[in-house]
Amino acid sequence: MRHSFIILLISLPLFIFGQANRWHGPNQDARYPDTNLMDEWPNDTLPIKQTYSGIGEGYGSPSMTEAGLFIAGMHDSIGYVYHFTHDGELVWKTAYGQDFTFRFPGSRGTPTLNEGKLYYSGAHGDAVCLDMKTGEKIWHVNIFEKYGGELIKWGYTESPFVYGDLVILQPGGDKVSLVGLNKNDGSVVWETEVEGNANAYSTPRLIEHNGETLCMLNLDFNQVLFDPKTGEVKIKHALTEKRGNHSNEPVYQDGQIFYSSGYGEGSVMFRINDASQQLDTLWQNTGFDSKLSGIQVVDGLIYGTADQKKHWAVLRWSDGQEIFTTREIKPGSFVMADGKFYIFTDTGEIVLAKPTSDGFEIISRFASPGFPTVHAYAHPVIYQRDLFVRINDSVWRYKIAK
Repeated sequence: MRHSFIILLISLPLFIFGQANRWHGPNQDARYPDTNLMDEWPNDTLPIKQTYSGIGEGYGSPSMTEAGLFIAGMHDSIGYVYHFTHDGELVWKTAYGQDFTFRFPGSRGTPTLNEGKLYYSGAHGDAVCLDMKTGEKIWHVNIFEKYGGELIKWGYTESPFVYGDLVILQPGGDKVSLVGLNKNDGSVVWETEVEGNANAYSTPRLIEHNGETLCMLNLDFNQVLFDPKTGEVKIKHALTEKRGNHSNEPVYQDGQIFYSSGYGEGSVMFRINDASQQLDTLWQNTGFDSKLSGIQVVDGLIYGTADQKKHWAVLRWSDGQEIFTTREIKPGSFVMADGKFYIFTDTGEIVLAKPTSDGFEIISRFASPGFPTVHAYAHPVIYQRDLFVRINDSVWRYKIAK
């Protein structure tokens, strides 16, 4: 009997899937641990497992737990957070305040789920903490009103960053650029001024550098590295792109930081200079100006999109040399799992691709419902070996497991 049990365990398919409870997944790097995923899509399509509809206008991605799907959307200028079961049944919806009604109207950020609570921050500065089971508001603070922040061109955009007992937000006010709130009651723990720096459509990313835990963040005029426990800014480096649009989180590896911004600004590789507490420039590439797609680094190669040239490109991490470009698919956002890229183009096409030593190979592709469009900006999410793609008012759940 014991030997039979061992044989049964060996014969079971081995696969892993992880959490999707915040922006860009468990490590906030747009990489999901799910394995045993299809290497190609039969007939260039995917089975639809579920549709979640009626969520309103918006471009934010969903977050998921065993309890279901959580996402924000806007109806008639009011923003709501929605909770659906995995079967598509609406459990609750809660209004958080006015949302963005101007350029590309709708919600922006992704809900952050932590210890039974949901955190969200709307385009007009309404930060809320909700009970995940009931949707009841636990606390609410308008960080614009409290700190004098302003509504920026494309709408205030961030996904609340939870660190320990803190939730970190970016009011971008005259006196306070960053704030750490007690995640349980919304009370202020620390406040930090970074002179003249508003929100830049980005979310902090946690790194470990020389034994120190730091957050990297793009603000409108500076890239900063700060201590998430205290808010103390350790390093501040001026950014030259004057539109203040730095939505791609920087990528850290071995003391180096890769940064890319659109509108022709391009990319820069920095090295952290611990002695001077500055960022030293190693190389620049003005042609690789990723605006919204996100960045992936695989085996010493940097993957992403070029805003001005409207193509996908691959650079070497070591020197910034471009080794590959393609216009075979439109620019868009992408995530990674099981050694493959899952791409959602700006026109609404869903693509499977594989990184290679000299670029990447497109394997499968199909037009999503509503294709073509020019407003497909939500980043895809992978949870329990399914692919979730938001197209404005709906989220589509596709089977990608073998």
